[in-house]
Amino acid sequence: MKTPNRLRWTLLLLSINAGLMVLFSGCASPERHSFNSDYNETLPVQPMYSLHDQTANRFLITVNQGRPSTGAERVINLKVAATTIAKAECQRLGWEKWDLNYIQERNQGWMHIVIAEVTRK
Repeated sequence: MKTPNRLRWTLLLLSINAGLMVLFSGCASPERHSFNSDYNETLPVQPMYSLHDQTANRFLITVNQGRPSTGAERVINLKVAATTIAKAECQRLGWEKWDLNYIQERNQGWMHIVIAEVTRK
């Protein structure tokens, strides 16, 4: 009789532990946003983006593909997304003059990532 009871408690504790791991791993990851949803765009790579290192005069934008894509279109689409995000964020911050520099582009298999730096003039 004791063995089935121990097994139930073990399974219960394992399932609670797994649930907490999923919950905490989601909380620790950086917040990513859907470009197409946020900007009412329909870019075929369905880019995801996040904003980093926001200070009074500078911030970074990371844009990556939301689904597989081939060829040069993915680079163009991610740069279009980064430019649109930079413009909207600068307007929200009240910056009249700003620069956008693509500081890194990298491939990870089929995934392409663009990191852009926006600085206030």
